[in-house]
Amino acid sequence: MTEEQTIKLSVLEQSPVIAGKHPQEALDNSIELAQWVEQLGYESILFSEHHGVMAYASSSPEILAAVILGKTQHIKVGTAGIMLRNYSAYKVSEITKLLASIFPGRFILGLGKAPGGLKMSSLALNGDKLPTVTTISEKLQDIVAYLSEDITPTQERYGDLIAQPQNLHHKPEVWWLGSGNNSAKEAAKNGLGYSYSHFLVNEQRNESTNIYKNEFQPNLITSTPRLQIALSVSVAEDYETAKRNAYSMVYQFLEARRGLAPTPLLHPDEVEEKISREEGKNDFQQGLKNIIIATPETIGKQLSDIAAFYKTNNMIILSNIYDKNSRFRNFEWIINNIK
Repeated sequence: MTEEQTIKLSVLEQSPVIAGKHPQEALDNSIELAQWVEQLGYESILFSEHHGVMAYASSSPEILAAVILGKTQHIKVGTAGIMLRNYSAYKVSEITKLLASIFPGRFILGLGKAPGGLKMSSLALNGDKLPTVTTISEKLQDIVAYLSEDITPTQERYGDLIAQPQNLHHKPEVWWLGSGNNSAKEAAKNGLGYSYSHFLVNEQRNESTNIYKNEFQPNLITSTPRLQIALSVSVAEDYETAKRNAYSMVYQFLEARRGLAPTPLLHPDEVEEKISREEGKNDFQQGLKNIIIATPETIGKQLSDIAAFYKTNNMIILSNIYDKNSRFRNFEWIINNIK
């Protein structure tokens, strides 16, 4: 990234439920946040998919994205992502083309292969059958075919079947979400943007992102490699407050890594009490290291350093902070202090 390139910021919104609050409030907050970050000048806001867990209110990011598109004017809106193991490629393609037609140039399709929940939700979504990696890869290839309107890869199975509406004026952005080498290879092979989940790894490394750049194969959707870095960020007026604000988010990450269903966001005081009584303090401290913790004076340099390391100016920010006002202010501090 050159000094002249301004960092492009997007928001990764999971519609986090606050402990003791109604899930409806989380969805209302998602709508309000989208309108707020549009005013601030963020590039896009993308919604995640979760099933069967109390921590997150949205199970259908494509529906939430459609609602948000109708309530905003110019910010790009999309999914991060639709979990491909749970749905047919054909239906995902139809949803994407419909939203890309109604909101030209504004809908972003983010796809992933994670379950989006625990085993029972995957079984319920797939008729008691767990999908295979091969199936997911085939679905990804089919989506590229339907969106690019070159149905050669699907013709043997489905004849001349097309995904409507045809002849879009603007083809949608399509991103593949991942954090490993296999995900990077999938994104590169299918000519998709690659959104690298930096917040899921324990150290800064670029093996996966370099594989993506080196192996990228252009197609009718994406002509050049597009790399995005997904980060967890907590910014506050002083470092200790920013660190404490991150506790709730880190505890959810810790639950997920233990194979548990994440619980709604706990107050930092409650997290601190739980950690003091549980085994796994070291895991919690390691989780804190995965968060970008900063003040308004330091966040710009931290993001610039990460951008330089990965050689991209495209970042998407996750900030699941317990206090709503602190969370919204966090996004303001971030964008007002980037270079």
